[in-house]
Amino acid sequence: MHQHSQILLIEDDAGLALGIAEYLSEQGVMLSHAPDADSALRITGNFDLILCDIMLPDGNGFELLPLLQKRWTCPVVFLTALSSAQDQIEGLEAGAADYLCKPIDPSLLLAKIRSCLRANQRLQQPSRQITLHDLVMDLGLNQARLAGKPLQLTSLEFDILCFFMTRPGLIVSRELLFQHLVGREYDGLCRAIDIRISRLRKHLEQLQVQGLSIITVRGQGYLFNYLPQQQLT
Repeated sequence: MHQHSQILLIEDDAGLALGIAEYLSEQGVMLSHAPDADSALRITGNFDLILCDIMLPDGNGFELLPLLQKRWTCPVVFLTALSSAQDQIEGLEAGAADYLCKPIDPSLLLAKIRSCLRANQRLQQPSRQITLHDLVMDLGLNQARLAGKPLQLTSLEFDILCFFMTRPGLIVSRELLFQHLVGREYDGLCRAIDIRISRLRKHLEQLQVQGLSIITVRGQGYLFNYLPQQQLT
């Protein structure tokens, strides 16, 4: 994440806003705070991301979202106590980049911010691609293609595969992967990356493409490579 990312927080809970501001400032993030919708729409300047509470004193985030999107082109992440699946679906379908339920875990908030900023950065670099033989990662479209056919990957699987694609044939440690994808030091306990890599590996295996593999190297990390059939003979 850029050291001077600018984020707008729209949140009427002053204590929560202060806690988020203090945590993010330690991570090198510049934060502007608005306690309600009216204040938010009067703020000037550019932002890399907007964190918006859904239940605001003068309206709700779902109604505010299109107004925010007219003013700024950056992603919007909803913060809310509404934790039902339907509420989350409504927020995402309205155009929010992500959804975070209260009480908010600071490290998860930071991970989601980093993920949204990475995705938005890719959109602003439409010509950038990573290519390994006929496997192409289009960073502008956030899409992977193998022999011209799109692969159905989640955004985290896409990020993992991009990371592997820049290091074919090299052992990548779990610590390095975790730091790159989550944005903090690996604590030795979190298995989220392992689970995602396991799913990505199964996905690639189902394609039954010769020479495309992710291998677990016990005690060291993961080894990705793509050696098409004609290169193996």
